[in-house]
Amino acid sequence: MTKDISDSMDAYDEQEYFEEIHKEEEDGNPLYVSILYGAINCTIVIPVVMSFGNIIYRDDAFVPYMPVLIKLTLVSGFVHQICFSSLSSLKFAVGSVQDAGLIFLSSMAADMAAYCREYGYDDEAMLATTTVGLGLAAALLGVGLVVVGKLGLAGYVQLLPTCVVAGYLAYIGWFVGYSGIGIMVGASSLTLELLVQNIVYVLPGVAGGIFIYASVQKFRHVVVLPLCITFLLLAFYIGLVVTGSSIDQATENGWIRKTEKAPVWYHSWDYLRLDQVVWSALPQLWLTWSGMLFVVALSSSLDVAAIELEMKRPLDYNRELSMVGISNFVSGMTGGYTGSYIFSQSIFSLRIGIRSRMAGFALAFFQLVIIVVPFPVLSYVPNFFYGSLLSMICMDLMYEWLWEFRTKVTVAEYIIALSTFGLIHALGVEYGILGGVAIYILCRRLNVNVGELKQIPTQEDHPTSNEAVPAQETLNLPIDVPAEIKEYKEETERLMTNRTKADSYNSF
Repeated sequence: MTKDISDSMDAYDEQEYFEEIHKEEEDGNPLYVSILYGAINCTIVIPVVMSFGNIIYRDDAFVPYMPVLIKLTLVSGFVHQICFSSLSSLKFAVGSVQDAGLIFLSSMAADMAAYCREYGYDDEAMLATTTVGLGLAAALLGVGLVVVGKLGLAGYVQLLPTCVVAGYLAYIGWFVGYSGIGIMVGASSLTLELLVQNIVYVLPGVAGGIFIYASVQKFRHVVVLPLCITFLLLAFYIGLVVTGSSIDQATENGWIRKTEKAPVWYHSWDYLRLDQVVWSALPQLWLTWSGMLFVVALSSSLDVAAIELEMKRPLDYNRELSMVGISNFVSGMTGGYTGSYIFSQSIFSLRIGIRSRMAGFALAFFQLVIIVVPFPVLSYVPNFFYGSLLSMICMDLMYEWLWEFRTKVTVAEYIIALSTFGLIHALGVEYGILGGVAIYILCRRLNVNVGELKQIPTQEDHPTSNEAVPAQETLNLPIDVPAEIKEYKEETERLMTNRTKADSYNSF
């Protein structure tokens, strides 16, 4: 058992904390190793970040401007990685735009676009309002996360019932899949008639998603996803050669999205014009932003929990959450979006022995190369490529949280998860989550078995690195998940991995 520690983590000596975290990380890695694994991580992170950009700006109003908007998303991923490599206590950390805030960002973007259309503003005003509004939302969220961390409130954020979180994660899966089909169809609102008319564009993406999902489940290795991505792109271009078609013809036929020509990279911020912002469109976003703050804080805490589980040593949740807040603030102030740890790639770097920050900086460098290339990347990427990635994430999340979850919890908890999933569909994300929490509280008041009541984690829950950690204690998470999940470390790792959007595409 761990020794009694009377001092709180706030009083925990910062130098001692970092010495414990880094005591095995002092030797670093050869430069070529850092560059190699930075490149490997880049091949996984970049395609998903681009897909997330398509989700944030899924409204039809943004279609002509996607090259610049996607480039802003890539810039945001670059900024997050620079911040994580510079500020995180974990030298192997990988951070980028993350799935937890996607639904909220997409909702806010659509609301601002609809407001501008309703009141007769032109596209220039709409783009300025949306890009500046989302940047401010990310920056303010960063400030909120820093405040939560500095006040030591990370433990309270984790009190959200696991079954409610499960319903929300399942909805992320559905939302990502719906957005992927929308990209392939070429419309943000889907109807059965539209799907039937465009089935030839949808089937390759769904089949590609099944192919990737089956491959990463069967062959759990880090190279599987890049190989699958390469295969899909090669299959598309081989098809063009066989049919004698050109890129322009493929674009005209609907296989590649029509967009405006992208400007050089240093014009990526041209849409962020303060003098064109419709400021009256922003107050309506406060409730969505509040929900995003809570969900991203919870998401980031779970990321830290998963990394702590793998490291088998304590991490300071409040300190790490503050660092994530700083990264989001910098990202927002540079026109970017919300982000956090990418658990799967962080754990990959840890497992292969990365002990140098240079691997993270190498990843950021390769991201920067993609950003500054003098041609629009989107003009060469077929729609079904994004549809395949997003379909795979959809299948992974929905299978885990709508089906497998039933074997890990009580019947009542599973029903609450399904109810939360349905309520989010009916009421929206914010009210749906509140509805799920209300059902959970009602069940507990009626003495229905909904699992153990979560407790606020304390320093005593975390063994110090100077003590031996009993085997059974390495399974303890700072949130109180059902005992069935704790029984096997592998199941817990999979549960935590599937908790995050970008993490659900992990192949190891």
